[in-house]
Formats: sequence, structure tokens, C-alpha cells
Amino acid sequence: MREAIEVMSKNDPCEYEIEGKRLECTHCGHAEFHEGKAMLNTAGMTLLGLDWANQTAVTLMCDHCGLIHWFAKPPKAKME
Repeated sequence: MREAIEVMSKNDPCEYEIEGKRLECTHCGHAEFHEGKAMLNTAGMTLLGLDWANQTAVTLMCDHCGLIHWFAKPPKAKME
């Protein structure tokens, strides 16, 4: 089982896309997000004291409603 043990976000909201498609919040439809990273924690790695070797995921937190979307493949920020 994997759990997020840390979520850190950048200050300025931004629009993002994956494979040319604009991302929108699945809850409210807003298109600006705060990017962050979350460490994925596994019980086995914790038992061995190797938490630092766990993978990370990219998170995008909706600037409007706060819903956090998780991505294994990092989305691209749209430049204005």
C-alpha cells in the first residue's frame, strides 16, 4: 500500500497539459493548478529504512477547490 507522506506545492497557479490536452479539475472544471511533489511510501521500504528510495509523484492542486490530482508522468506547464 502506498501513502503520500509529504506534499509540497509551488506558489503561483498555472495551466497544464498532457499530450497537448489542457488539464481541468475533475471536480469543478477549473484549469489553474499549484504544482507539487509527493513521496510515495511503501511498507517494505519503510521496514528496511529505505524511505529515501521510494518513488515520487507530481501533484496538481486545483487553485479553485483544492482537489489534488496525482500524476506518474509529469504534465507540462503551459507558457503564457
